[in-house]
Amino acid sequence: MLRRVLLAAPALLALPGIARAQAWPQRDLRLIVPFPPGGTTDVVARMLAGAMRERIGRAVVVENQPGAGSTTAAGRFAREADDHALFLSQIASHAIGPALFPNLPYDPERDFRAVTLVVTVPNVWVANARNVPGGDVRALLRDARARPMIRTFASAGNGTSTHLTGELIAQLARAPMQHVPYRGAGPGMAAVMGGEVDTFIDNLPTAIPQIRAGTVVALAVTSRARLPDLPDVPALSELGEEFGLAGFEAEAWFGLHAHRSAPDAVVDSMADAARAALADPGFVRQLAERGTQARGGPPADYAALVAAERIRWRDVVRQGNIRAD
Repeated sequence: MLRRVLLAAPALLALPGIARAQAWPQRDLRLIVPFPPGGTTDVVARMLAGAMRERIGRAVVVENQPGAGSTTAAGRFAREADDHALFLSQIASHAIGPALFPNLPYDPERDFRAVTLVVTVPNVWVANARNVPGGDVRALLRDARARPMIRTFASAGNGTSTHLTGELIAQLARAPMQHVPYRGAGPGMAAVMGGEVDTFIDNLPTAIPQIRAGTVVALAVTSRARLPDLPDVPALSELGEEFGLAGFEAEAWFGLHAHRSAPDAVVDSMADAARAALADPGFVRQLAERGTQARGGPPADYAALVAAERIRWRDVVRQGNIRAD
């Protein structure tokens, strides 16, 4: 009997992920967040970590590793094989970064394995009411066409998703505007409130308080349709053929990636735990209250989204001749 077991062991271990799947997770998980504590990315990560813990019976410990627009943490993650680690990937690390930085310390496709899409976050285009009377987005774009590079839009920084969203709007609408980068969303919002710039593109969760307070006026949202939080604010897609924005959609997104060395069974277990959390009505409601929408889906779907986004923003960078500072 012992001889039979020993002879059978190699064949059993050769089956895809059987031994690891039965043992995983053997310890607590790490969730690498490539931004400082306190922002939308960090808040979503900590909520997800708590929800996943209930489903895998192990803690999911959030590690904040900010630097270089998320590329520092992504490079470190790619070098450290760990099938008990997850990376909170987003538009900066896996779509925009590869377009802006030709010598990244990682390959977003080769060094990572997609797990699942976690949330999407729409952007909102806000303006100083004195600089854009009535918050008329059509009048603003027509003026930008008539006076190229006179109108200004701020962003949270050069090469950020809010910057490239503004560039994409300007390219499609044939309405050249001057980009003014700031060091973060807070300074950008302060600049538009003070009238230093005409407009500012920001993530919905951080912009809503100022919109509701009346310190800025919302011009349009970048989701395909209007949002329940701002039902009277048009989606840019409504502007139609006149501005080349029919069907326009540009949202920030966060998802999970595993290290390239993680076996199929482990990736599937990670995805199952995350999707179970994202299907919980209470968790979905908490995300919605913060202006984000729970997503989920299989690893292949997330991999396809990331690949498409990488091509999309690469083209925006090339057409706008955008360079990283």
